[in-house]
Amino acid sequence: MKDVIKQLGELALATRLKRLSDRLIQDVGNIYKELGFDFDPRWFALMQLLQKEKVISVVDTSTILRISHPAVVQLANQLEKRNIITTRKDQHDGRKRNLELSAKGKKLLNDLSPILKNIEEANRDFLASTGYDVLSIIEKLEKALEKQNMYARVKEKIKENELQKVEIIEYSPKYKKDFKKLNYEWLKKYFKVEDIDEQVLSHPEKEILQKGGQIFFAKENNKIVGTCAVKRASAGSFELTKMAVSQNSQGKQIGKKLALAAIEFAKRKNARKVVLETSRKLEAALALYHKLGFIIESKLAPSKYQRTTIQMTLDLK
Repeated sequence: MKDVIKQLGELALATRLKRLSDRLIQDVGNIYKELGFDFDPRWFALMQLLQKEKVISVVDTSTILRISHPAVVQLANQLEKRNIITTRKDQHDGRKRNLELSAKGKKLLNDLSPILKNIEEANRDFLASTGYDVLSIIEKLEKALEKQNMYARVKEKIKENELQKVEIIEYSPKYKKDFKKLNYEWLKKYFKVEDIDEQVLSHPEKEILQKGGQIFFAKENNKIVGTCAVKRASAGSFELTKMAVSQNSQGKQIGKKLALAAIEFAKRKNARKVVLETSRKLEAALALYHKLGFIIESKLAPSKYQRTTIQMTLDLK
């Protein structure tokens, strides 16, 4: 019979690891039963911790063993029912529940000592039979997940796939209304539309294109969902401006793709730097600019906007 989980490969990684874990736990559990011990292998780590620490809270146990608080509570309840551990409220903080081994628990660990040594040796032989330093590999996997958990890794892949569906196109008169509409959305949400905004948004060809700049649009499923402009600021520099992404399309890195298109345009024009003005209110935009390498200027040049802004610069040379 085909092993479906094995055939699924990386897709079933968690399921396959759990299956392996369950099998090892079951095999060791059968040893305990045959030898007459009422002992579940899942209790082992907690009991070893209690033997070392003497008394420890549920919260600290969760942190040290890196298992969830509810899981620790469940284990503690099982062990307390069998009189293997005792629990009591912390003397200094009544919200804390402290755990410690009972006399029965200490005796149980002492009686298990020879068997635990045999299990350790069997595990060592088992791991050595693979020809790899399996524990080192597991540690590397754990560190990799600490650096970036699987939730974040999958979300990143989803965003990458979504981003591939987004097409970046240059200005066309038929998108003039989209340029204005998208920018009106965020301006009205956070600030107000100033005269300078109205001038640029109503006359993009005159204010941006005819002055050597460009306007980019993000197109997804034949719909314009984002835009940004890059306009000549001075000799050797361009300004990234009028960045806007529709509310329903945010969180897909569309802004990043638009900004990169604008920066690439500036590079093609042999610009030395790209500048921009933004607001600390726009946290997502500010975070994006930081990631792209923009640095906040300590000395501010006169702003063309009435709203409070910060100025940022990206060096291209």
